[in-house]
Amino acid sequence: MLTLRAALCCSVLLGVLSSGCASSSATMRQGAAGGEAGAPATEAAAQTPDAPVETPAREPSGYGYTPEDPIKVGGGPAGEHEYLQYLRGPEGQQLSFERLGSCCGFEDPSLPLGGGMLDMYEVTYEGLKKPVTLYLDMYRRQEPRAPTGFRLD
Repeated sequence: MLTLRAALCCSVLLGVLSSGCASSSATMRQGAAGGEAGAPATEAAAQTPDAPVETPAREPSGYGYTPEDPIKVGGGPAGEHEYLQYLRGPEGQQLSFERLGSCCGFEDPSLPLGGGMLDMYEVTYEGLKKPVTLYLDMYRRQEPRAPTGFRLD
């Protein structure tokens, strides 16, 4: 059953990307014990976490906050999780994060499949009034830095 589901997911993504299958889209919750990462940003994400989701409206802009300027962590899902483990709130607060899904397909001839998709993570920490959505690129790597309002430890 799982193999059939994975094959279906890959065929859908293959059609969307016309270049291959993206990585697993399992939701990841991380943070302090008892902490909550929050609900998915869209109803569609809650119903079909394996499907790409629409980009939600957001207030912050700039590095990491927009699909046009994602955080290029490289290293696949492990690279994304490693980056998020070192990302902190402005006063060193530990983050809670949840992968919302993939969005924003892009082409890049330097990649083996000719492109990829960005992953959206809902991120929060103690004292943050409203969770934010960060866009991570697990395919391409540039020296990561912290988006406005965060720091890397």
